[in-house]
Amino acid sequence: MTESEYDLIILGAGAAGIAAAHAARDAGIRAIVLEAQDRVGGRAFTDFESFSEPFDHGCQWLHSADVSPLTPMAERLGFRYRRDPIRFRIHDGHWWLNDQIVGDYHAMSEATYGRMHEAGDAGQDVAAATCIDPASRWARLFRQGFTPYISTEPENVSVFDISRDGNTGVNWPVSSGMGALIAALANEVERAVEIRLSCPVKSIDWGSDGVMVGTLDGMLFAKACLVTVSTAVLSSERLRFFPLLPDWKQEAIAQLPLGHAEKVGFEFSSDPFAGLDMHFALMDWPDAPTAAFNVHPFDWPMATLYSGGALARDLALAGPEAMIDHARGLLGRLFGAAILKDIARVQATGWATNPYIGGAYSVLRPGGGEARAALAQPLDDKLFFAGEATSPDAFATAHGAWQSGIAAVKRILALPHFAR
Repeated sequence: MTESEYDLIILGAGAAGIAAAHAARDAGIRAIVLEAQDRVGGRAFTDFESFSEPFDHGCQWLHSADVSPLTPMAERLGFRYRRDPIRFRIHDGHWWLNDQIVGDYHAMSEATYGRMHEAGDAGQDVAAATCIDPASRWARLFRQGFTPYISTEPENVSVFDISRDGNTGVNWPVSSGMGALIAALANEVERAVEIRLSCPVKSIDWGSDGVMVGTLDGMLFAKACLVTVSTAVLSSERLRFFPLLPDWKQEAIAQLPLGHAEKVGFEFSSDPFAGLDMHFALMDWPDAPTAAFNVHPFDWPMATLYSGGALARDLALAGPEAMIDHARGLLGRLFGAAILKDIARVQATGWATNPYIGGAYSVLRPGGGEARAALAQPLDDKLFFAGEATSPDAFATAHGAWQSGIAAVKRILALPHFAR
């Protein structure tokens, strides 16, 4: 075996790719991880420079924390997270609504999600929007909250996704940073598995006996290749396959586009939220955006605007200044113009403009059927796929991506030519 020959080449150093590296190390096979960016983590990235506290540009939560494999890893590595239940407040453009009215909204929201689950369980591959009662006083606000959470408008996602989501309701934000957790897990394997950064892959030739992967550093050869990049990258011209992926695989990719979710974080020179618990502030007025503020996270003097769907995409394409101006206007409307004078630091994300990511997380189009299962199917026992988009019930989460990387390597190791 030469220096450029491997048992397994892993494309992408996000949660799925790092999980696969762990599994490869444990199995004792020679593997390498190729990452186009200059860092690990993929859509998990903790920024330690912009604020006094860690700021996750992407995923921040241990979703389904009571069953997530990442929870015991976070505990083992000393990462802190918050166990408090998620709280909400609603602003109607003039004042904050009282708890009883907020309770009415919660009841409507639970009933709407219940209808989505019923439709999906019944095999109705229809848009989530069909389950929203247009006559409800809360129909508009439901859309406002749904869109940044799912990363797309309810017209664009199948109830299959809603009904198959295995979230246990136990969701804990990681104050130490989810991106930092994935980076720490990458550090644990880097002595056994090379993680090559700033190494974009240009081509994958899977038509011969093995797999040839073309990079700017030259060709690498392996028995198998595991692709964990986002569906936005898979559908672009950035990564070329020889031979072309079969039509059914390309259709699966097309049915699982990335939604859009962006953040604008603010840190204040004093604490304007003293006395308030960490909560999400929803906005309920006629032209309110598909966005919500995470207020007083971990009791820090901060607030972060989460925007979703077409709004998030358009703001990201307009650039960070446009994102920040938009967020400042909303911040002032909710908390008064005086709070703007207290802004000490601000940072905006840009997932939509990142050429190696291209958005937030995958959403199943209405009529997309079993696209997630099809995306996960290997080709010719040489080309394998993992990542959150391939997870049957934990898509759009870091632990879903992690589990998919482990599962893919187990499948690879079961092949006859990997027998040891």
